Amino acid sequence: MNIPVLVIKLHGERIGCLFKFEQPGLPPILRFAADEAYARLPWARADVLSESMRAGTPEQQQSFWLDVTRPEFNAVLGGRGDWQLPPFFQNLLPEGVFRRFVAEEAGIDPLDHMAMIAACGRNMPGAVTAEWEDLPRLALQRLITQNQDALEATVWAEPFQDALSISGVQPKIGVNRDGSGRFVGRTSQGEAAIIAKLPSSDYPRMPQLEALCMDLAARAGVGICEVVLAPMSALAAPHRYDLGEEFGGEFLAVTRFDREGRTKVHFEDFAQVLGCPPEQKYAESYLAIAAVLLDLPRCGEGAVHELLRRIEVNELLGNADMHLKNIGLLYRDRHEAELAPAYDITSTVLYTGARGHALKLMPEGDGQKQHAAPVLGPERLRDFCSALDLQTPSAAKVVRDVAAAAAQTWLAPILASGLTPRQKLLLVSRLANHPHATQAMARLRRPDLQAQWAAAEADLRAAGAPAGA
Repeated sequence: MNIPVLVIKLHGERIGCLFKFEQPGLPPILRFAADEAYARLPWARADVLSESMRAGTPEQQQSFWLDVTRPEFNAVLGGRGDWQLPPFFQNLLPEGVFRRFVAEEAGIDPLDHMAMIAACGRNMPGAVTAEWEDLPRLALQRLITQNQDALEATVWAEPFQDALSISGVQPKIGVNRDGSGRFVGRTSQGEAAIIAKLPSSDYPRMPQLEALCMDLAARAGVGICEVVLAPMSALAAPHRYDLGEEFGGEFLAVTRFDREGRTKVHFEDFAQVLGCPPEQKYAESYLAIAAVLLDLPRCGEGAVHELLRRIEVNELLGNADMHLKNIGLLYRDRHEAELAPAYDITSTVLYTGARGHALKLMPEGDGQKQHAAPVLGPERLRDFCSALDLQTPSAAKVVRDVAAAAAQTWLAPILASGLTPRQKLLLVSRLANHPHATQAMARLRRPDLQAQWAAAEADLRAAGAPAGA
């Protein structure tokens, strides 16, 4: 019997094992088991793996880690009937077309979650690694059966562990930038410090749109990660994606904020924080995220205001995809979390027509429809702040300031961008007529701004922006 076993390390230090054990006629055991040495570390000394795995008190932490029956450490039945890894680890896996790319590169089944995390085990988000290690039979027996049964088994091992894992579904590869400014394969200069988000044949000008939206978000005060548009001719790393007519266009180079030189900075997204499998990344509320942020010493009210800032930016842009995996925490000192920079901001309305937001503002039962917009109206914002015991006026000012910045600074970058004429028209029309933008212009007493947006919309329509993207 072959038993896949991966040693889990955090910042290079072993903290436990992830294993898969199957018996005929029974659901498989997919479990993380913490090492006793890690479990017994004092609260103040132990590096944090996840906020979802923090016990209520330091005294409870050891028993938390050593309870292998906890749901945080065990398999979850997926929507397709597949048994998935414990949620924290399942969320480390790539998604969509990128997952298929990794599976092809590794020669494995993309639905074999254990094999996928093994393939990506040395280059996952944050400071976690999952690496093969031969375990003695007695150690394996203790791990799998808790010393209650004899075990005759060998450890499953595969040589391939060099794939990159990063969240998101669009085509991407890991690269570094050399002295000449070219983006080269990560194998020539060590681990990838940059994610190259490639153009897509299905979504015209996607890199240009994301670059623009990230720039607009920064102009509205959002803290963003470092991104830059680059021509495909500067990409000297091989890939097997079919980019269609976008092959000669541009790609988006995103500098990884979970890497500082050769040091890995631990990171987790809010699907991991809240213990949700990837399939449930649209299932929570922004209030749940805010409640976590408010309780973290290095986040607090300022981080909640930043969350509101991002919600409003996505409202104005028409981005319905700020789900749990597109918001995260960084652990720069290995212990205390801070809100990670914004990433993956785009405008889904330009491609799919999807409106509203990825998550509800408030939980089920409050009457708020998931795709109702604008989501941060006065009453909803007041309810949101009341649930968190925060002052509404300061939060309302954050939202108003975003709309004011958008009204005053977004038009020129949109018109100068590399979007198609149709995409520019859709974005300008949305902003020119959005109630929060028009209210901001009225508050600013800037009829000239309203005139500029209206003129730009009229000019784009007069220029005959085609019906397609």
